[in-house]
Amino acid sequence: MKEVFSIGEFSKLFKIDVQTLRYYDSIDLMVPAFRDSTTGYRSYRFDQVYQFAKIRYLRQLGCSLDQIRDCVHARDIGTSMQVLREQSEQLRKQWEHLIKIDSVIQRKLSFVEQSLASLEIGFMGVKTFPERYYIPIGSEETLYASEEFYFYPTLVFYCGEEKIFGSYLHDWSEQELRDGRTRSIRFETIPAGDYFCAYHTGPYHLMHETFERMRTNAGELVLGSVPLDMNIIDQFVERDSNKYITEVQIPILG
Repeated sequence: MKEVFSIGEFSKLFKIDVQTLRYYDSIDLMVPAFRDSTTGYRSYRFDQVYQFAKIRYLRQLGCSLDQIRDCVHARDIGTSMQVLREQSEQLRKQWEHLIKIDSVIQRKLSFVEQSLASLEIGFMGVKTFPERYYIPIGSEETLYASEEFYFYPTLVFYCGEEKIFGSYLHDWSEQELRDGRTRSIRFETIPAGDYFCAYHTGPYHLMHETFERMRTNAGELVLGSVPLDMNIIDQFVERDSNKYITEVQIPILG
């Protein structure tokens, strides 16, 4: 192999952009061994291949450029080992976070798929539910800043003119929620019992029409004053609000 490489040859060797090598030079990460005083052209010694291989290795591990610079300029193996330990810990935390997000996504997919499988748009009648759980979010003013809003199915309690939002914990058991790994989740319960149910299709601002239709057709059933909406098809999976599907559940009293 050659003893000296031009910057172009060095970039081809590692299949990287010349601009990247120039940037690494500017931040004192990978300084070329030679620089022509007249033209400013950079050249690299053969042994710098090993130095750049180390940089490439650390980049593939996800290390920051600051971490890599500390590691490259370290005079003892201890610094390099510490950088690797720190990066390993960071990757482990990222992995745990991604696994958690994937679990939430899988539950949301399950909720939508199960809901669609049993969907009867024209249905209006009584359903019996066990105790269920949700994460309280609050008013619409706090909704969009809530991380839970973007991952869990959305539910809404209509308290008169006020809407109270929450994130539905589909298929979660109380034991799971009280487990040490999920103890940080602040949850509340939806009481078990009979609910008068129907499906609303279309924009949310027309939801009151479905409420009125349900109360008109409830017959002798005594319905509670706070309808509960479960978003099935919403803005996260459908851009056309006319195709939104929401299950409305009104508790039956007595």
